[in-house]
Amino acid sequence: MVVLMLHPFIILPLIVLFICQEVIANTEIINFLAAEESNVDFSSTTVDSWPILNYQNNQGHWNVDPALLDTPLQQVCESETGIDPANPFSCLHELWIALDLDDENWMSYSKFTLRLSWPASSPADFLLEIYSPQAILTRLSRLPHQSTIDGASITTPHLSRTGLSTTRLKYARIRVVDTGIRTPTPDLPASAAQAIPFILVLEQLYLGVLPASLLPTMCFLIPVLSCATLATPWILSYLDRFIKQARQELRDFSTAQEKKEH
Repeated sequence: MVVLMLHPFIILPLIVLFICQEVIANTEIINFLAAEESNVDFSSTTVDSWPILNYQNNQGHWNVDPALLDTPLQQVCESETGIDPANPFSCLHELWIALDLDDENWMSYSKFTLRLSWPASSPADFLLEIYSPQAILTRLSRLPHQSTIDGASITTPHLSRTGLSTTRLKYARIRVVDTGIRTPTPDLPASAAQAIPFILVLEQLYLGVLPASLLPTMCFLIPVLSCATLATPWILSYLDRFIKQARQELRDFSTAQEKKEH
């Protein structure tokens, strides 16, 4: 009888595990505030050619070559002075993404999350950073070759996609470094590191903490946990009778054994 009563509570975790996505990847997450700032016109620079994540297309798949093993993440694609003047935005070990948060469907949300997932079989560490348009312009202005920023300037007024003179556009910088030692093969020496595939997902945060993709799971778990909480006192009360009965049987058995010994 006890086994039959516990059976639904054994099945429930299995159901939850079945409907949830299988964890087969490593994940790196950064949450950030979508503050409005003065826009910057990068139409004549390489910045304008960066891939974009937005409301209509909030995820993408890329491959990036990792930096060499034991390279500090903060030093990946950086020179001793902080910026490589010859190659500021095309380093093989990093990727720059534009995050368009100006869509009307996202205007009511002030906090967002950027989630990066890569296969657990790919030994690598990732670093996610968020830049404002002004931060990108400042980075460009520090380069000795000023021709790189000839077409970049703060435009006032500059109308964004929502028709405002400000924008919530942000830029994400993703850097990756190798963290594993692979078994050498004839086609792949031990020192060679394969490109790391990864997926980026941009989502709004409900109440500032809950990613949009987790909302269906939470809607399922809340009533399930509520029912379990309400049922717990009844279950404990039901099992208590069997516990008392078992204790009494043990006491009777011990008493019978003592009588036999005497």
